[in-house]
Order: sequence, then C-alpha cells, then structure tokens
Amino acid sequence: MAALRLGSTLLLLLVATACGGGTSGQAQSPTSAAQQRLQGSWQLLQFQPSLLLEAPLQGLLDAQLRALTITFDAGSFTATGPGVDTGGRYEITTASGDSLGGRLYDRAGAGYGVTGQFVGTQFRFTSTDSPWTGSGILERAR
Repeated sequence: MAALRLGSTLLLLLVATACGGGTSGQAQSPTSAAQQRLQGSWQLLQFQPSLLLEAPLQGLLDAQLRALTITFDAGSFTATGPGVDTGGRYEITTASGDSLGGRLYDRAGAGYGVTGQFVGTQFRFTSTDSPWTGSGILERAR
C-alpha cells in the first residue's frame, strides 16, 4: 500500500501545472499561453530521480515509462497507467516564453513544485519537492 501511495505521489510530481485560458480579443499573457500549451494528453517518456530509488519503487517507475498518460484539463489532471489511476488539481505560477513553473496538488491537497520547458512535442520538467525530486520528459500523446 505504501508503494502505491508513493507511486501516486511520483505521478503528481511528474507533471507540470495549469488552469484557465486567455480572453478573446486581448493579448494572451505568458501564463495563459503556457496553460494552453499544457492542455491535453501527455505520455511519460523518462524520469530520473535525484536519489536512487529502492527496487520496488524503481519497478513501479519503470512500468510507467511510455505507458503512463497524464491529461491536463481546466485546472485538473488525471494520470492513468499500469496500476495507477489518480488525479488532482494544478496551477501555473510563473511563465516566460517556453518555460513555466507551478504546483501540483494531490487529492489530499499536498502541493509539489514543478518547473519545465516546452521543446517541440515534449515537456521537459524538474520536480522540486521530496520525495520525488528529479527530472523527466513528457511527450504529447498521439
């Protein structure tokens, strides 16, 4: 059960944050532009934790690579993959050009920091809060 809880926490840290959208007829703010780019479904391609994971947690992570789908929609997200079905809310707190920073909140309300950059069809991110500090890559789902 602890591995499942930690796995859910990992998933929350593997994604960036967003909510809302721009107003028609007005210049779009950097935050709104980042929110719009993040919307939709993404697949987890890679995640490199800052610290070595214990074997059961590394196995859970390995099972999610190229299998976990994370969908962002109007301030909430879902993450589904092998043995994983979770979600929560998210927000972008800073944005500039192709970069953003934000927070993810699990269903219990715990928040986790994320920064990242859009590169082509990928979102390259760093999760900044324990226990899942590290970096990874999401790719736009086809």
